Amino acid sequence: MGIPAVTKLYFIHFIFFCLILSCSKLPTKRMDKFSVLQGVTNSKEVEFSVVTTKGRNFSFELRSEEGKTIYPVETKTVSRNFSDYVVHKLLFERDPSKIYNLLVLEGNRIVDQRLVGGGQKEESRLKIALVSCMSDFYSEHFKIWDILSERNPDYLLMIGDNIYGDQSSPKSLRDTDPKILWERYIDSRLTYPLYFQKKLIPTHALWDDHDYGKNNSGGDFKFKKESREIFEAFFAQDLSDDDWTKGFGVGGVLSLGDFNLYFLDGRSFRSSISTGTHLGVDQTEWLYSKLKEEVAPSFIIKGDQFFGGYHPFESFEGQHFDDFQKFVEELRKIPTPFVFLSGDRHMSEIMQFPRSLFGKPSFEITSSPLHAKTFGGDNFKNPWQVVAEKDHVNFVVIDNLAKENHWFMDIESFGENGEVFFKRELSVYIKDLQDNLKEQRKRRTGKRRYRRLKNKKRHRR
Repeated sequence: MGIPAVTKLYFIHFIFFCLILSCSKLPTKRMDKFSVLQGVTNSKEVEFSVVTTKGRNFSFELRSEEGKTIYPVETKTVSRNFSDYVVHKLLFERDPSKIYNLLVLEGNRIVDQRLVGGGQKEESRLKIALVSCMSDFYSEHFKIWDILSERNPDYLLMIGDNIYGDQSSPKSLRDTDPKILWERYIDSRLTYPLYFQKKLIPTHALWDDHDYGKNNSGGDFKFKKESREIFEAFFAQDLSDDDWTKGFGVGGVLSLGDFNLYFLDGRSFRSSISTGTHLGVDQTEWLYSKLKEEVAPSFIIKGDQFFGGYHPFESFEGQHFDDFQKFVEELRKIPTPFVFLSGDRHMSEIMQFPRSLFGKPSFEITSSPLHAKTFGGDNFKNPWQVVAEKDHVNFVVIDNLAKENHWFMDIESFGENGEVFFKRELSVYIKDLQDNLKEQRKRRTGKRRYRRLKNKKRHRR
């Protein structure tokens, strides 16, 4: 006897409902290893954050290939009463010429170990992977982390929407509070393959609206103080100040060899009115003064795009046009070469600006999404666009070289199966680069000695 048509219809609806649930379910939390992130990594220091369960006593050490053991010079533990998980913050001083493993011990037993990433190998070269927009509701794309690891970057830049704290499903957002944000950070730390790879990648992070706590939010977000505390707990860039100079909010400047990376907090000081400021007066003035003082090739980094007046989504140009015009005028006066980096758009692209705009060649490179929704093509024609990828999850790798008064960039966009969506070679001319860099390194060395001496008073075990 055949199945009644109504029963068949219910069965089809049930299967469809199950498929929806399976697509929107959060991935299973990993408990076979601990969640480990390597953060600020420079010529002297390396910082980590490790997520473990509460109620167990762990210790941490670096061990070289020769068997030498190094203990942290500073530690910090962050927890919440409502959570079963705790974050251990660790800062080590080590010899960058040696290879180390980070060991997690419970008593005398090694319960986890990872190969520590070496970071930048040559002062004149810097290979970075640029990522944004990572939702754990799209775990079917998690294999892209393996492709990223295979590219072997010196540094990984996670520049916004590193979690979707305000996302309750792939298609819906919700109001957040500090408890929800903490739990969503735990979700990402226990699921993203980045935190469980055998070889760690030095990583520096910045936020955008969804990991700040509210879609399209700015300086009036009521939990911004608590949000910053949570952000700093999970990333590994608040203990070290050797080559990392804190700026405003979660921003600052990271100096890596011949390159400076300026991370701008595009949320904490953003005005809710179009005639207000995008980055806040103090942060903007800080950027100008640092660019004038430090003459090295510079990345200026923010969560959402700088140039975006042609589309309706968030951008500096689109949200605060008058402030953006002042921003461009001030940057035009500064001889230091710079390139903009951004995310947020759920597409990747390279923009090139005419020499007349800043008095030198400059570009904006956008990388998005790593694992989140893609929207495909749109009808918003970008007058600056050189090349773009709109249909697939992807990330961008930028291989930088400072040589013979030029800043060379080899740029590639990679997909989750290792395919290359676009590839470009760009160059920025830099007047008197070598003399400028020599003088800058001389100033930096003195500054570093002072900061390390000052910090000795606060180091603790």
